[in-house]
This record gives sequence, structure tokens and C-alpha cells, in this order.
Amino acid sequence: MCYHVAVISGGGSGHEPTFTGLVGQGFLTTSVAGTIFASPSTEQILHAIVKCSETSKGVLAIVMNYTVDVLNFGVAVEKARTMGIEVDMLVVGRSKGGKVGRRGIAGTVLVQKIACALAAQGRSLQDIAAAARLAAANTASIGVSLTHVHVPGRSDTSRNPTEVNKGDAELGMGVHNETGSSFEKAGIAGLVKKTLKRLLDIDDKDRSFLQVSAPIVLMVNNLGGVSVLELDAITAVVGRHLASDYNICPVRVLSGTYMTSLNGMGFSITLLNLEASSRHDLLELLYAPAQAVGWSAPISPEAWRAAEATVPHNHMMDEEKPKMRPLIQIENAADVGTYDAVFGYKYPCDGNCGIGLKKGAEAVLHHVLD
Repeated sequence: MCYHVAVISGGGSGHEPTFTGLVGQGFLTTSVAGTIFASPSTEQILHAIVKCSETSKGVLAIVMNYTVDVLNFGVAVEKARTMGIEVDMLVVGRSKGGKVGRRGIAGTVLVQKIACALAAQGRSLQDIAAAARLAAANTASIGVSLTHVHVPGRSDTSRNPTEVNKGDAELGMGVHNETGSSFEKAGIAGLVKKTLKRLLDIDDKDRSFLQVSAPIVLMVNNLGGVSVLELDAITAVVGRHLASDYNICPVRVLSGTYMTSLNGMGFSITLLNLEASSRHDLLELLYAPAQAVGWSAPISPEAWRAAEATVPHNHMMDEEKPKMRPLIQIENAADVGTYDAVFGYKYPCDGNCGIGLKKGAEAVLHHVLD
């Protein structure tokens, strides 16, 4: 039996572990899934609300700001109210009036966690909804991707005609290939700087979404196709630029796969402003116990700094140093790798011999030139 408020959420499939992977003790009561990138039906959502209401003290539905999701959840909530069910709905990213507004991407997970932690404490529906709205109003997310994701079973002609060119990254792309705000040619440091500016530049009233007046929580989310090694490196770069450009040191860091876009080759950055005027300790709520396969608790920034301190600085990655003309040119590394893969000792190997030789020679060269 569930003697507290039930918190439900849902949307199209393809964003796992959101939403199904966030169902568990201390997290969502249930989730409602549609087909890939398609909203669940009103009937599905209403059934979930009714079933949850039978064993709870009310139902809170948390939805991302996508038109059909908002429509179907909204109709289901209204039907449930006519049945006498106490239910409320929060749309993450929606603002009153004006344009459609923000979409509410990975930051939705933080809003859900805060609401679910309060529900586990036995708080009222009104109290939980108010805290969740406060968290949503102080959360900002933006995505960056190298490509548009391909939905299985759909031809390439059904994809967004403004495809990302090779070598470009699209800033602001949504988790369903929605068009972003710009295409950028930059390395990871440049992309992070531009992305953070969209979130934090107080002089840009059109694109600045967050006024940092309190400690913040940082979430760096994998859109599905980024390796653990790459995501950790991106998180480290984000942390450094927050400190150097904005004098911000996140009080907690989340880095991992929370909301994907199938196998999307990109990441999103989320900042949660821990509003001091809240009656609830939002950081404590993020740390509250939860057992859901898609959730990993935030860690302290000291852990990231300690990890970085154990790795010596690689001057070859230092963008500030002038590039020197090499005295030795290493060519055909790819061919050497191919020979390694085919004619390796005894058995075909992993094909990294060419890369290893090239990097070794370059390291010697840089050491000599320095």
C-alpha cells in the first residue's frame, strides 16, 4: 500500500532510463510510455492516475513541455478530477503566456527527484507541487549534439532537413531532433563556453534562463552515444569553465546517463539554483534515499577535484600553447593499424598499433621541442 502522494511521469520511449528507469522506492510511483518519441495516449495516462489514486493520498503528474505530452496528460488530469481524484500537474519548462518556452529536458529528472523525496516523507500534494514548481523555475538545461538521432524504422527523408554538417555541433537541439539555436565549429572547451553563456549570460535577456543567486547543482547528461571517458572529460571542462568564467563552484555534481535521445551523439548541461527562500532543503532532497536503476546520487565537487589532481597535465591538450612545426611527420598510422588488425602476432589484434606508435613518436617530439 502507498500511503503518500503518488508521483507519476511519462512520455515517448527512447529516453531511457527516463522514465521507466526512474520508477522505484523514493522515486516515481509509475511511468507511462508511448512509442518512440510519441506521447502515451490519454487513456493510458488516465488508467495510471486511477490505479495510483486507489492506494495514495493524491497524484502529481510531472510532464516535459512537449505539445502532445502536455495535451494528453492535461486531458487525463481533467478527466480524473471529474472522477473525484485529487491530482495536480506540473509542466517543466512552461512559462505563462508568450511562446511555447523551454522544453524541459534532463533537468526534469532533478525536479522529479525533489518531488518524490517529499512524497516519501508523507508531505501533502500541495506542498510537493509547490516545491517541485520552485525547483523547475530554478532549473535550466541546454543540449549539444553532433548529429540528429535516427529513429529505427524511419527513413532518412523523415529526419529534420536542417541536418548537422560534419564538424559542426548544434547548440540547443532537443531530444527529438528539434532545431537548436545555432551551429558551431569549436572544440569541447569552446562548445562548453558557448553553452554556459546561453544559460548564464544576464545581458542576453532572450536566452539567459537562470539567475544564480545561491549554490548550484550541476548535471552533465549523456544523450546516449557518448562514452563514459568522454562524458567525464566534458564534466571536468564544464566545472573548470564555471569556476573561471562565472566564479561558480557547484555544491554537487551529477554526471551520467539520465535522459537519452536513443544513441544521440551529444550531451546536455543542467544547472539547478538551490533557492535559499525555499522552505525545503533541495540539496537534502536530492540526497534522500532512492532505489531506481536510472538514478545515481550526486557527488561532491571535491571528488572531481581529487580525481583531476591525480592526472598529470597533458601539455599536448593545452590550447594556449603555440603550435610548433613538427620536425618529424608520422604518416600512415591508419595503415599500420590495419596491418596490426589483420596480421597481429598469432591472432588478429585490436588495430591500435599505428595509433600507439604515432602518439609515442609525437610525445618524444614534443618533449624534445619543449
